[in-house]
Amino acid sequence: MRIVPMIKVDILVPESSSPAALGITLDVLDAVNRLAGEAVFGWRAVVTEGSTAQLRGGVSLPAQPLSRARPRDLAIVLGMGAGTDAEIEHRVVAPDAPAAAKWLRSAWHRGTTIAASCTGVFLLGMAGLLDGRRCTTTWWLTPKLKALFPESLANADCMLTEDSRIWTAGASFAHIDLMLGLVARFAGPSLAEDAARHVVVDQRASQARYVIPAFLAAQDPIARKVEAYVRRSLKAPFSLRDLAKQTGTTTRTLNRRLVLATGLSPMRFVQKIRVDAALHLLQTTRLPLEDVAEEVGFDDTSALYRLIRRHTGKSPGKFRA
Repeated sequence: MRIVPMIKVDILVPESSSPAALGITLDVLDAVNRLAGEAVFGWRAVVTEGSTAQLRGGVSLPAQPLSRARPRDLAIVLGMGAGTDAEIEHRVVAPDAPAAAKWLRSAWHRGTTIAASCTGVFLLGMAGLLDGRRCTTTWWLTPKLKALFPESLANADCMLTEDSRIWTAGASFAHIDLMLGLVARFAGPSLAEDAARHVVVDQRASQARYVIPAFLAAQDPIARKVEAYVRRSLKAPFSLRDLAKQTGTTTRTLNRRLVLATGLSPMRFVQKIRVDAALHLLQTTRLPLEDVAEEVGFDDTSALYRLIRRHTGKSPGKFRA
């Protein structure tokens, strides 16, 4: 099905950004366009001044200065190349940071969706776009984000947030979560799922295709409630009626809202979250599969094994560090 009009994207590249984040951005956009057989997304790089974006490691690409860049549908902000509190303090007073923040503030007021991961989130804070909004960043920099922008609702436990057209994600590899979430939002869940299968990522399944329900849920308050409730109570058995009660809706309304937001029925949504949690435990603990299954609410270990094989093409043992 043809998607029109083309979604126009600005990729804001601060000085000393990581080439990895740029590569992820372009890989996902290119994968979506190839899978769709058309130009779903069109992009350009933008910088505070000049005509070249300079990234770490001597990587560069042509870019348009912000003074000549009228904001488009979506602005994706790369990280600022800082990894410590001291480096953040240095970067937020560098000349390019206030200029980028001013442009982002104007873009958001014009209707642009703004997205950033890792230290790029600090530019959103400088633009005043995090005040009173849920957001996240690299977990070890979350205290610094809160200190610099005390009105923000920063949460280190979130891998991705969306609040009033402001999207944020965590550390560098969380940028792929951000990109897949944006694809789901702008081009639909089906293309996001397909892109997740085709883009080369590492084995952090909870940070790839299995986290898709999480960033799809961010678009709908009822879906967010379901996700939060399930993640808090993974061991508990859930019925459709239980989930409806937790969200203050009817089973019919819950089913309709979940399918609309995530493309999944409520019970499939629960299953996705449980598989996500299981993969996380496999990667971060030495628990045997039987214990992992119990921790995430599966009575039958073989059922969890089959689900992991079905959705990843790999046995659970392949996800051990």
